[in-house]
Amino acid sequence: MIKKLLILGMSFTCLTACNNDMGTNLTETDNVEVRFNVNALNVDVQPMMTRTIPSSILTNIHYALQNTTTQKWYSGEQSLSDAGDEFGHINLWIPTGNYKVTFFGYGNDNPSGEAGLRVEKDYNKTYININNKDGFMYNSEVSIGDSETTTDVNLTRLSSKLVIKLNDVIPSDIGKIKARLTYYPLYDVARGEATYAGSSGLPNVMEEFLIIKNSNVEEYGFFLLPQRGRVLTITLYDTSNNELGSCNVTVSFYQNKRTIVEGNVLDVINQKPFVVTVTDTWDDDVIVPLQ
Repeated sequence: MIKKLLILGMSFTCLTACNNDMGTNLTETDNVEVRFNVNALNVDVQPMMTRTIPSSILTNIHYALQNTTTQKWYSGEQSLSDAGDEFGHINLWIPTGNYKVTFFGYGNDNPSGEAGLRVEKDYNKTYININNKDGFMYNSEVSIGDSETTTDVNLTRLSSKLVIKLNDVIPSDIGKIKARLTYYPLYDVARGEATYAGSSGLPNVMEEFLIIKNSNVEEYGFFLLPQRGRVLTITLYDTSNNELGSCNVTVSFYQNKRTIVEGNVLDVINQKPFVVTVTDTWDDDVIVPLQ
């Protein structure tokens, strides 16, 4: 007899690789049908957090489940462009038991950014990659049994965001303003912290020239993982590309919060400290004084 299990909260399509992970010794009667329906939490501060349909926030959803007894992995991805109206709904056939589950989704903010979920099966590791993408995650354990069960699984924002605000009128002798940030791009799900990519042990580097328009600098934003003690360097150049001055600001980033670095262009030249705050409608305001 085929058994069914209904889990509300998330949904994905099962890829071919997912079936291979089950092993050739399993038959349909060994498994139960698991249905996930995505709920993405409204990320604005309100008296009560509310769920919303995933297509209003997300364009891609990744998942990874590991059976804690057999250590087998079941992973896959669903995109809004392929799934259409079925985005956020998936059925999986997997054995009963306890599972470590990680779900990760991201939207189309900053199309040039990158995000994804990676499973290293040999090391029983799950990593999330965020490079200038607004990412949402759920990580927990789920018990899949013989009887029908209903469970809500909600994605919440994992990302932080760097915001740079230069408030004064830009003098005509300033030609370019460069922002440079060192940061870690990988999130170790088991350890719950950001780490480096590759084997160098070094952080990634973001370098961008801020947009100057009508003698004003446009606000700059960059999504990244929560992490502390990163270094932001702001450098000014004249119209002949000669460096006029630079300053370093040590900044930290927190889940579902923006870190705002704010000041005037002349503060860079005069080595005056910038004001750093952690704030947003994403979450409650926290003020971080610059030492």
